[in-house]
Amino acid sequence: MTTQTDDIKRLWNRAKALDEAIQEYRSIDTERAWQQTWQRCQRSQRRGFTFYLLRIAAILILPLLISTLTLGYLYINDHRQSQAIAYLEATSAPGIVTQITLPDSSKVWLNSGSHLRYPSRFVGMERNVTLQGEGYFEVQSDRQHPFYVATSDGFRVMAHGTKFNVNAYADDELIEATLEQGAVDILIGHQRETLSPGEQAIFNKEALTMEIQQVQVDVTTAWREGKLIFRNATMKEITKQLARRYNVDINLHDESRTPQRFRATFTNESLPQILDYLRMSAPIRWSSTTVKQQTDDTFSRQQYDIWVK
Repeated sequence: MTTQTDDIKRLWNRAKALDEAIQEYRSIDTERAWQQTWQRCQRSQRRGFTFYLLRIAAILILPLLISTLTLGYLYINDHRQSQAIAYLEATSAPGIVTQITLPDSSKVWLNSGSHLRYPSRFVGMERNVTLQGEGYFEVQSDRQHPFYVATSDGFRVMAHGTKFNVNAYADDELIEATLEQGAVDILIGHQRETLSPGEQAIFNKEALTMEIQQVQVDVTTAWREGKLIFRNATMKEITKQLARRYNVDINLHDESRTPQRFRATFTNESLPQILDYLRMSAPIRWSSTTVKQQTDDTFSRQQYDIWVK
């Protein structure tokens, strides 16, 4: 009897637990659960689709970004080039002295057949110009921005604010720098020399040597005022200046054993007049050819021959 009672209790408890489970399952809102599950699935799909779209957008935007950056670089580069510094060249025709003013208000006089290359504006820490021929410089003072005159032979003159003359014709063996006022430094390779007023640096392009000497500045710079001043000058030195001044070819035939020295000053005289004056003080004679028109309609340079006995 006791065993049967226990079995009945166990069956009752199981039936009760099953009934409670059924009631719990019945209490679940399956429709709502289905909607929640569906929404989760939709959100998951949207995230996946969004990620997919982002990948496509990245693939499409990358070339556009590269193109934009390239165009931007080209625009900036073109703008910089448009703002680039232009270089100017001033030329003094044969027989003419030309005056120009540089961007820093410095002044330059160019002798016959000379060229000066300079920027349209000075930028940076230095003011640089390049000279071929002869030039007289009045440099505007600026201690923070030194002024450099360079030649094609590596000869440079450095100044801050001063007056000086540079004679650097390409067909001359010597380069001369003469200081009138202030101070300048002469730079050639690792060599550096400082000039005082009245001093002249002479650089030999063949021997690569430089010497400093005292000179009469007014004689060296007289060409700026249209004058030719010779003091103890040889005929070779005179004819070289005359050929440049009058744009002619002079052939010197020097037969003398001792070089003749001349002292003279000329201003507005013609070349024949100058040669006649020289003939009065030395045993020389001269002749000239007639200028002829050539086949290309240009005219030949006039030739002068000078004989020194």
